[in-house]
Amino acid sequence: MKMARNGDQSAVAPSNETPSCDDEGRVVYLTINGMRRKSCARKVQDALSAAKGVTHAAVDFETKQAAVFAKTDSGLIETALVDVVRAVGKKYSATEAAHTMFLSIEGMSCAKNCAREVQQALSAMEGVVTASVDFETKTASIDVAPDRQFDDEALLEVVRRLAPKFNARLIRLSGVKTAENGSARQQKTLPGTLRCTEGVVSASVSFATEKAVVQFDRDVVSVEALVKTVEDVGYEASCTPADEQSKIGDATLLIGGMTYSSCSNSVENVLRNTKGVVSATVNLATEKAVIRFDKTVVGIRTLIELVEDIGYEASYVSGAEAQQALGEQRTREIARYRTDFFAALAFTLPILLIMLVFENIARFKHGLKSEIVRGLSCEALVVAVLATPVQFYSARRFHIDAWKGVGNRVLGMAFLVSMGSNVSYFYGLFTIVRAISLGNMEAVNMDIFMTSSVLISFVVLGKLLEATAKGKTSDALTKLMELQVKSATLMVFSPDGSSISGERIVPIELVQRGDVLKIVRGASVPTDGVVVYGEGRVNESMLTGESKTIKKVVGDRVLGATLNVDGFFHMEVTGIDNDTALSQIIRLVEDAQASKAPIQAYADCISSIFVPVVVGLALGTFVVWYILCARDAIPQDWIPDSDGKFVFALDFGIATLVVACPCALGLATPTDVMVGTGVGAEHGVLIKGGEPLQAARSVNTIIFDKTGTLTMGKPVVTDMYTLSGTLSAEKLVILAGSAELGSEHPLGTAITDYAKSMSLSLEQPTDFLGALETGISCSVGGHIIVIGNRAWIEDNAVEGVDDIEVDQATIGFQNGGKTSIYMGVDGELSAVFAVADAPRAEAARTLRKLGTMGLEVWMVTGDNARTAFTIAEQLGMSRHNVMADVLPSQKASKVKELQDMGRIVAMVGDGINDSPAHAQADLGIAIGGGTDIAVETAGMVLMTSTLLDVITALHLSRITFNRIQLNYVWAFGYNCLLISLAAGVLYPVGFSIPPMFASAAMALSSVSVVVSSLFLRFTRLRLSPMIRPSLPVRCPRSRLYLRHCLHSRCKRSNSRLCDDLIQTGRTLFEVIRTNLLYEFVFRTENVISTLLEYAPSVRHL
Repeated sequence: MKMARNGDQSAVAPSNETPSCDDEGRVVYLTINGMRRKSCARKVQDALSAAKGVTHAAVDFETKQAAVFAKTDSGLIETALVDVVRAVGKKYSATEAAHTMFLSIEGMSCAKNCAREVQQALSAMEGVVTASVDFETKTASIDVAPDRQFDDEALLEVVRRLAPKFNARLIRLSGVKTAENGSARQQKTLPGTLRCTEGVVSASVSFATEKAVVQFDRDVVSVEALVKTVEDVGYEASCTPADEQSKIGDATLLIGGMTYSSCSNSVENVLRNTKGVVSATVNLATEKAVIRFDKTVVGIRTLIELVEDIGYEASYVSGAEAQQALGEQRTREIARYRTDFFAALAFTLPILLIMLVFENIARFKHGLKSEIVRGLSCEALVVAVLATPVQFYSARRFHIDAWKGVGNRVLGMAFLVSMGSNVSYFYGLFTIVRAISLGNMEAVNMDIFMTSSVLISFVVLGKLLEATAKGKTSDALTKLMELQVKSATLMVFSPDGSSISGERIVPIELVQRGDVLKIVRGASVPTDGVVVYGEGRVNESMLTGESKTIKKVVGDRVLGATLNVDGFFHMEVTGIDNDTALSQIIRLVEDAQASKAPIQAYADCISSIFVPVVVGLALGTFVVWYILCARDAIPQDWIPDSDGKFVFALDFGIATLVVACPCALGLATPTDVMVGTGVGAEHGVLIKGGEPLQAARSVNTIIFDKTGTLTMGKPVVTDMYTLSGTLSAEKLVILAGSAELGSEHPLGTAITDYAKSMSLSLEQPTDFLGALETGISCSVGGHIIVIGNRAWIEDNAVEGVDDIEVDQATIGFQNGGKTSIYMGVDGELSAVFAVADAPRAEAARTLRKLGTMGLEVWMVTGDNARTAFTIAEQLGMSRHNVMADVLPSQKASKVKELQDMGRIVAMVGDGINDSPAHAQADLGIAIGGGTDIAVETAGMVLMTSTLLDVITALHLSRITFNRIQLNYVWAFGYNCLLISLAAGVLYPVGFSIPPMFASAAMALSSVSVVVSSLFLRFTRLRLSPMIRPSLPVRCPRSRLYLRHCLHSRCKRSNSRLCDDLIQTGRTLFEVIRTNLLYEFVFRTENVISTLLEYAPSVRHL
C-alpha cells in the first residue's frame, strides 16, 4: 500500500453519499435501473437507508450502483432490497450487482489485435456480463452474472485456447483472510473505508496491482492507523512511501551485427525470456533495444552479456546519448564496409583483368598458361591467391555472423552469402588439388574463383550503400537534436532583486527554473519559458511546421529552439532538461521510431522460414540440373565448354542461394516508420510509432470534439436574459462572475471575463462545489449561487426553469448556435447567459476535405441538440452525424457505439475530457498539443491548432503505410522473381543469372527498399493535392496541368481521363529530360496521387 503524505491539507469530510464507518457489518451491492437524475439517486438512497435491518446506504448516480450496509445478524436478504427499490416508483428496478474476476495475461503484443481478441473471447462466455482487457497493465476484468460461478480454470483455458503465447493466471489480493473478503465487493468496500477515515484526503485501490494509493494529513492520522484500518477490512498491508523510486527501470541498448528481421527477433526473444524483464522491443532499422526491467531482479550488465552470448554486439547508452551513439556506430559501420569493399575491389579487379582481358591477349595468355608445377598453371595460382583475401578478409563478417547464426538457430543473409561464397571458393580449391593429382591443368575451373570474389564484392558494396542510406533515415531526428541551443544569456539581478546588475553567458546545462534570460533579435530561445518584459515575433516552424511568425508579449509562452525574428524580450525559464517541448518531441519521435507496426509481424513470420526455404530451393535446383545433365536430358550446347556438368549445375545452385535477400523484408517496415515519423515531426505532426500509422490508414470514421477543436475554444458571453425582480442585471453579473472564479471550465471563464470587461469588482466564492460535467454551486455575498446546464439546475431544486419565457429565450439562443448557461440565486432562477464559441475559419474546409478522402465525419458535444445542429449547419455537416447532449464521461461510449457498427474510428480532441475517448478510439489525435493526459492517450499529437493538420496527419499516414505495402510487394516479388530466374526457369530461352550478378541483385534488393523509404522525405504534405489545390513547383506545364486536374476531376469524361493521363506522361518525360532528380520524384508523387483520385473512373473503364 502506497501512502502519499500531505501534511499541508486538512482532512476532507465525507460527503452525504459516503457511508459512515461505525459499523461496516454486511454489505450488499445492487445495480439500480431507471435513475435519470441525481434526485432519483437520492430518493432510492433514502428508501434503502430506511429499510429494516439497514444501517445506511449509498447510491452512485454515475455508476448506477448501490451499496447497502446492514448488521451481520440482521437477516437481510437481497430480494427484500429489490422490493424496496421497486416501491420507490414504477420506473425503478434493481438487480444484484455482478461480481468481478481479474486475470493477468502475458504474451499480448498489441492492443488492437491481441487485447481485443482476448476481450471478445471472454465476453462471449455464457454468464459473463462484460469483459475488458487493459493492454498496458496486461490485466483482464470479467464481470460475472450474480447467479453464475466460474471455475478459475475455465477462464484460463479460454485465454490459452486463443494462442499458445497467451499465458493467463488469476489475480488475488495478497493476505485475504476469507473467501468472502477476497470478493470484488470487498474490494469496493476497502476504498470507502479508507476515504471515511478521518484525515484521509483521497484513496484509490487497484485490485489488479494489489496497491492502494492514499493521500492523508499526517497531523490527523498516522501511517500505522491506516495500516490497521486496511487489516481490519481483511487484508495484509505495509507502507511504501510515495516518493520511493520505482523498481522498474528502462534501458536503451545499441545492438550491432543484426542483418535482417530474424536477428532482431532472436535478440528480442532472448531479452523477453529473461527473468525480471517486463518488456523488450528491438528495432532492426534503428539498431536499438528498448527494455523495461525489474532492477531488483536483473541489471543492465546482465542484459548486455545475454545479447553478446548469442553473437551480437551490445552497448548501453543513456536516452540523451542514444542518437549520438547510434550515429557514431553507423559511422564506424560505414567505415568498416568501405574498407572491406575497397580491399575486395583491390583483389577482384586483377582477377577480372586476368580472366576477361589478359586471357584474350596472346602474349599474356602464353605466360598465364605456363605450368609452375605438374597440373598447376600460373593463371590458376595467381587467381586462387587473389581470391583468398577477398574470401577471408572482406567476407569475414559474413562468415562470423553465419557461424553465430547457426549456433543460435537463426539463419540470415550472412548464412546465404557465406555458404554461396564458400562453396564457390572451396570447390575452386578442390579443382586445383584434383588437377595437380591428375597432372592436367585443364581440370582447374578458374571461373569459380571469379564468381566467389565478384559475389563478395557486390554484397559488400550493397551493405555499404544500405548502411549509408539507413543513416539518412534518421536525419529528421538528428535535425531536431541539432536545434538544442548550447548557451544562454543570463540576467544577473542586484541582491535585493530590484534591478539588473549585469548579464553573463552560461551553458544551457546550468540554466535553472526561475532564471531570467535575454533574447535579442535573431537569437534562438534557449529553453521553454514565459515573456516577462518586452515583446518579439517568434518563428516556431522548427517545432510546429507553421512558417508564420507569432507575436509574443508579456505573459505569453515561448518554446525552446524557436527563433526570435524581430524584437527584444526577457523570459523567465519554466522548463529545463527533459521538461522542454523540444525534449518531449525528441523523446516521442525516438520512441516512435523504435516501435513496430503490427504489419511487421507478417515479415517476421516469413523471415523465420525464408532462409531454410531458400537453402532447400538452392539444393533442389542443383540436384535437378545435375540429374538433367547426367542423363543428357538437355542439349549439350547448353553447357559452356569451360564448365563441366557439375559446375554447370552448381552455378544454378549458387545463384539461387545468393540472389535471395531476407534483409529487404526486414527493412520494409522500420525504415518507412523512421522516415514517416521524422517527416511528420518536421511538419508538426508527432506520430507515436507504427501502430497509429497503420490504424490511420484504415480509419473510415472521424469524430471531432466541438469545443476547442472545431471551434476557437474561446467562448464569450453574447446575451443575457434576466428574471430576478430584486437583483439588478449588474448585480447578477457580479454574482455569476464571482462564482465562476472557482471554475476552470471555458464557459465559466467566459462569464468571469464578461464581468471583468464591465469593470465590475468580484469577490472569491465560498463553499464551492463543482461538477466537472454539469455546473457549480457556491456562496457569494450571502447568496447561494447555482450555475450550470439545465439538468444541474433541476438537480439542485432551482425553481422557475420550466417558465415559458425562459424556454423561448433559450430556444432563441440555441437557434443562434449559442450555449445556454442557467443561473439560480437562493433557489430561484435569476438569469440565463448565452455563450458563443465561433467555429474555426478552416473547420468547414477541413471537414469537406475529409469527406472527399472517404471519411465519415461526426461531431460530439455537450450542447443540446438545437445548438449542436446550428453549429453543424455552419460547418456543412449533416444533422445525422451530430452527437449532442453528451457528457465528457460519455464520449468513450459514443466512440464504442460506432466501433460496434464495424467502423474504424479516429477521435480528434484537445482536452483532458477527451482522453478516455482517445484511448477507446482506434486512433486518437490530440490537436494543438492538447493537455498532458490527452497527449498521453492519443496516438498522434498535432503541435498546432490548425485543423488542416488533421488532413496532413492522415495523408502522411496513408502515404507511409502505402509505401510499407509497396516495399513488401517489391521485396517479396523481387525475391520470388529473381529466385526463379536464378534457378534457370528461363534458361531454355537463353536467359539466366550467373552467381556473380545474382549477388549484385541481392544487394540491390535491400538498397532499393531503403531508397524507396527515403523518397518519403520528398513528400510535401502541406502542399499535397489532398490538402491544397495549387502546387508551387518549378515546371509551369506540370503545375497548371495538375492544378486543372484537381479542380475539375469530377467533371471529366472517360475519354478526357485518357487524354489527361497521356499528357501527364508527357509532362513526366519532360521533367526526366531535365535530369533534376528532385523534380522527377515530386512529379511522380503527384501523378500517383492523381491516379488514386481517378481510381473509380478507371474501374468503370
